[in-house]
Amino acid sequence: METSCTTPMAMLYSRKIDWTERRDEKVQKRKLVWPQRFGIALVVLLSLSLIVGGLYAYLTDIDDSINVFTIGDVHIKAWEPAFPTEDTDGNGVPDECELLIPHETIPKDPRIKNTGTNDAVVFFKVTAPVELINVISDDGSRLGEKEEDLFYFKQAEDSEDTHQNHFDGNWIELTTLDREIVDCAECNEEGKGFTYIFGYHTRLDTGEETSTLFDKVQNKKYGTRTVSANEVAQIRIEAYAVQADDIHRSGNEVNTSGTLTEEDLTYIYQVFINQNPAI
Repeated sequence: METSCTTPMAMLYSRKIDWTERRDEKVQKRKLVWPQRFGIALVVLLSLSLIVGGLYAYLTDIDDSINVFTIGDVHIKAWEPAFPTEDTDGNGVPDECELLIPHETIPKDPRIKNTGTNDAVVFFKVTAPVELINVISDDGSRLGEKEEDLFYFKQAEDSEDTHQNHFDGNWIELTTLDREIVDCAECNEEGKGFTYIFGYHTRLDTGEETSTLFDKVQNKKYGTRTVSANEVAQIRIEAYAVQADDIHRSGNEVNTSGTLTEEDLTYIYQVFINQNPAI
């Protein structure tokens, strides 16, 4: 199944936009075309691309799930049940995702379920599109132009005016491996993405499901000179699973029966990557 989101979300340096008026227009007609707007899109692993003017954010998945990679005899499902899918105009973009404006949010709630017969250690890797942007604060000041990702990842209870990432506490960030700008041809025209890598704090038993890594995505408010009209950008999400038993380090088995540490998760993830150099 492929889903997508369109969004003119960047504020241009050269032109002031009345976002209140645009929000009203969006309510009246989501299919509105903005020929000279710049925005950016979000993905989650699959793509149905289309251009209607403005910029596209789009999320995707394969067979109703996020891209999944496994090591050992394990099977998982990764998906986002809250992500909007209604597309009344049939343009391939969910209505709720069209013409996103600064600080607008879209439900997006990736989680993993162990659908196999063996326990698994699971991971999420998020690669968000990177552009040269100048984030605009709530008081209208510009915070300085730099390369950074375009979205905040937030929890359901986070307010609209909380402008920072907030990942679920059950997911442990692998801080020595992530937060890098990487090559990502799928992310945008510039081919750049910013990575976040997380491991779940415990092994998943058969039939067990993780908490969501985040519940919604909020596009930032920014000025930009690099986002082109009709550009498609993607947030790429990948799910990984490694069989939880018989994982060894320096001849000793890694204990996965309790709460997993960042050190253990980092080691397991690296072993996984080493066995899968193409990923």
